[in-house]
Amino acid sequence: MTQTENDENWVMARKSRHHGLQPLRNALHDTGDVQNKLHFIHVAGTNGKGSTCAFLMEILTSCGIRTGMFTSPHLVCHNDRIRIGHQWIPHDTFTKLLKKLLPVIEKYDLGMFEIDFLIALHWFVEEGVDTAIIEAGIGGRDDSTNVIPVPDLAIITTISYDHMQILGSRISQIAFAKAGILKPYGHGLCGTDDPHARAVISAYAHQQHCALTYTKPWYDRGRQAFSFDHDTFHLSMPAQYQKANAALALQAAFLLGINIHTPAVHQAIQQTQWAGRFEVISTHPCIIVDGAHNIEGMEALCRTLAVMPGPKTAVFSALRDKPGYQMAVMLKKVCDQLIITSFQDDRADSLQELAVPGAILIPDPAKAIACAKEQRKNEGFVIAAGSLHFISLVRNMVLPEP
Repeated sequence: MTQTENDENWVMARKSRHHGLQPLRNALHDTGDVQNKLHFIHVAGTNGKGSTCAFLMEILTSCGIRTGMFTSPHLVCHNDRIRIGHQWIPHDTFTKLLKKLLPVIEKYDLGMFEIDFLIALHWFVEEGVDTAIIEAGIGGRDDSTNVIPVPDLAIITTISYDHMQILGSRISQIAFAKAGILKPYGHGLCGTDDPHARAVISAYAHQQHCALTYTKPWYDRGRQAFSFDHDTFHLSMPAQYQKANAALALQAAFLLGINIHTPAVHQAIQQTQWAGRFEVISTHPCIIVDGAHNIEGMEALCRTLAVMPGPKTAVFSALRDKPGYQMAVMLKKVCDQLIITSFQDDRADSLQELAVPGAILIPDPAKAIACAKEQRKNEGFVIAAGSLHFISLVRNMVLPEP
């Protein structure tokens, strides 16, 4: 194992400390308050955050804006959380900044997410980033990313049930947590259509004197096409739910003063890719991975699968704190065969808890994927879905190292 791998493993072993935002604020202050040297777009929500960030990054980059992006969790390797344009932070740069920042990391007992975000901010400043797109981890108000100053735009994607043990069991509580990224006298954009969530977010925005806009409607124009603001856009990603994420990103770009009707923006939307979201990782047989890890995400995946022709075998696994059984039932209804598996993670749910009637139980994920491939070797699709940690594992099984 190289020193770089040791450093990244050390960071990944640092658990979340749940000690509020002040330790990270202190660490930033001790290292020059770099967060005050950047322009930000802050993105929170239940689903669609990463994809919306990806669309927006492509749009800004197409306009000549040097754009950094911080997302989580990683899918390919740890460094893919931090990027400028299409370039992930280099391993040696990550290690260099880790060593530089180690005194404050240890002084304030920072966890993995805080360390990654601290490194990202320092790298963005070093590299002269014009705008940094920041995806919140969990919630918004108490998320580590909320140490940033007033962003140019705060975006809330969708609101639904997830992380309820942290954010609360009611939509209004979850919405209030997400609304915490709306800053006084800032600008916000909201993509959720849930009336209870919208009421909470609107009230909070009014309290903060934050100008809040809702996404304009978009219209389906068939396979991988949609219209927005009297214009038609095309996607390279096949999932139906990506149309809503693209429309939200277009609305955000418009609010940031960008002409969204140029050929460059059209091309940016069409060329956007986002790993792990209805991503085709093999063609013989066709294998698709999708990080549908909560009810809203699974509903979106199932809507896409329901209209896909040909037989489908799904391989599913989830974490214990998710409604895994309910999601497995939903997946089985739109697939010809469901295989339940597990993976090495302290939080992974057991096969017994996920075992819906009629499903095949295969404990080893590699054997589960092999079984699905054998079933669909002549026609149809294999869909690996559930925990992002699980689909990252499947992705690495199938694809060569980058």
